Amino acid sequence: MNQIIISISDFEERAALLEGEKLTEFFIQRNEQNRINGNIYKARVANVLPGMESAFLDIGLEKNAFLHVRDLREFEEKYLNGVENSNRPIEDIISVGDEIIVQVVKEPRGDKGARVTTHYTIPGKYLVLMPNDSYIAISQKIKSIEERVRLETLINNIKPVEMGAIIRTASKGKSNLHFEKEIEYLVKKWKNVEKRFQKSRVGEVLYQDNDMVTRTVRDVFSNQIDELIIDDEERYWEIVDYVKAFSDNTFKTKVKLFQSSLHIFDHYNVTKGLETALNEKVWLDCGGYLIIQKTEALISIDVNTGKNTGVFNLEDTVVETNIEAAIEIAIQLRLRNLSGIIIIDFIDMKVEKDKLKVVEVLEENLKKDRIKNNIIHFTDLGLVEMTRKRQGSPLARYYQKPCPCCGGTGKVKSKESVILDIMREIREIAEDSDIRLIKLTTSIELYDFICEAYVDFITGYLKLRNKEFILKKNKKSQEKNNNDYEIVMEM
Repeated sequence: MNQIIISISDFEERAALLEGEKLTEFFIQRNEQNRINGNIYKARVANVLPGMESAFLDIGLEKNAFLHVRDLREFEEKYLNGVENSNRPIEDIISVGDEIIVQVVKEPRGDKGARVTTHYTIPGKYLVLMPNDSYIAISQKIKSIEERVRLETLINNIKPVEMGAIIRTASKGKSNLHFEKEIEYLVKKWKNVEKRFQKSRVGEVLYQDNDMVTRTVRDVFSNQIDELIIDDEERYWEIVDYVKAFSDNTFKTKVKLFQSSLHIFDHYNVTKGLETALNEKVWLDCGGYLIIQKTEALISIDVNTGKNTGVFNLEDTVVETNIEAAIEIAIQLRLRNLSGIIIIDFIDMKVEKDKLKVVEVLEENLKKDRIKNNIIHFTDLGLVEMTRKRQGSPLARYYQKPCPCCGGTGKVKSKESVILDIMREIREIAEDSDIRLIKLTTSIELYDFICEAYVDFITGYLKLRNKEFILKKNKKSQEKNNNDYEIVMEM
């Protein structure tokens, strides 16, 4: 059974996708976080950079948004009497002070402002309206030639001539009635954007993409979902009304209100799945495991046999572990929302057909991913290289922060290294002739380590310099692997 579990609180909205009781995707929106991806703004050109073929725009945020010339072509053609596929430089298209409509395609990140475009898209459940284009695109996940021709003909007959559309995967098998209602709804949204542009101020939001719950219903709730369960009655009725407007009546019966004193995520074991998704190590049913690590440049995934000792021979054990790992990797990428360059180090396989089989399993399971990905087959070093489009924030960003002890490296100093730091400090202090007493207070674990190997050396070193040394342990410090210490000097 496939289920969508939605939890609503005063502080956040969260949704989990369960496939056969296994957590495979997770969505979150906290009230203090203002999601702007997909929003359409009235912008003013703040700066044009011919050398970069781009411009910076004021859209009312802390940092100016970035617009490349290729993201400006549609606006040029439709609103500035430009020719199709123009090659005019950006400084001939817009100038400082011009006001235009832009849509955010990448949220601000670090020191970078938002990335914006004039290639607008207004998404619905079955279609994505493209107000500045006139062509029709069809989801690659719809494989049937007959169905693709049927959908293209149908949409071409009902869409406005000057507008285009992307036919989404959910459109498969749908009738004319579904599309007529949605086209009318989406066109109305765009007309409202154009109308508001004339009267609005720079930085004003002309169109806002739906909230997390509505996006989940729009993008994830499909024929493959058996139930959608939510724990908030007000939002429950909103979903019912939304489903009635865009879907079959059968979808309405799948929406259920959760009423229990137990938290909805605990009832459906979502909390347990979340905890697993935040660990570096992921165990496989066969006894093998994955190590998933994120660096600044890429994501590395290492596959290990672990407890899987096999039944027949080593090669079979390796292939079995790799196949199960390929299935789990596809899930973990979706669940953790990992993106960018991903390097997978499967266990070495000698037979070429085994390598192809593992890659085929990975490709097949990645088809469930709504975010675009691309696999490059085994490299000369025996690694699988792939990419996944960046969309939204990784799951870990909502639940984890850099360790204050290790500074985000995942490692802390060894006891030996800390002892060397202590001894360097003591040597510097010992050079001061006015210092009579040096008192070192450490954690219990560090105290025992110093007493075992270093206390005689430190005491003797300071005695030669007419210094007294006292070593004490901090009994309040009970944390394991705590290497904290304090040095106090007396005249």
